Amino acid sequence: MKKSVFGIMAFAVIMTSANSCAKHEKDQLIGKWRIASVEFQQFKQQAMYDEQQIAMLQDSIKANTDTAKLSRFQRILENTQKRAEQMKQQQDTMIAKSRWEFMSNGDFKASEMQGENKGIWSYDEDKGILFTIIDERTSSVHVKFKADTMVLELDSLNYMKFVKSTD
Repeated sequence: MKKSVFGIMAFAVIMTSANSCAKHEKDQLIGKWRIASVEFQQFKQQAMYDEQQIAMLQDSIKANTDTAKLSRFQRILENTQKRAEQMKQQQDTMIAKSRWEFMSNGDFKASEMQGENKGIWSYDEDKGILFTIIDERTSSVHVKFKADTMVLELDSLNYMKFVKSTD
């Protein structure tokens, strides 16, 4: 009899502890967040490609004396540099301007480059998955918490890191 009472008590303590940890994670989501950094492989690959193209075009300009070819290479070089800079600025603007807010009632608000979006959210504590519905579009993403940082793992290579925001 003593063993079964202690077993039930131990089970209750474990379940209460597990539930309070899960709720703690859900509670961590509530509030305003801003993007601290992003890792998108497509951006990274495009930046590497642009760097290679720029280096190759600069070498071609140095090696040529034909004014028609020089003019063409210079034009392509300028366009490639402009595109690379625009992509970098776009990413920097996205990081600087994006704010997400998770409200305790399940409402969600995202202020991003394209404007403001509103929707709803929920969090699966067991699987660590954040679900959102915005304009009838559903989304789910794995979430990990590290101190006051939230990492949205879009897939095995791409992620967005958020930190709590005061604005």
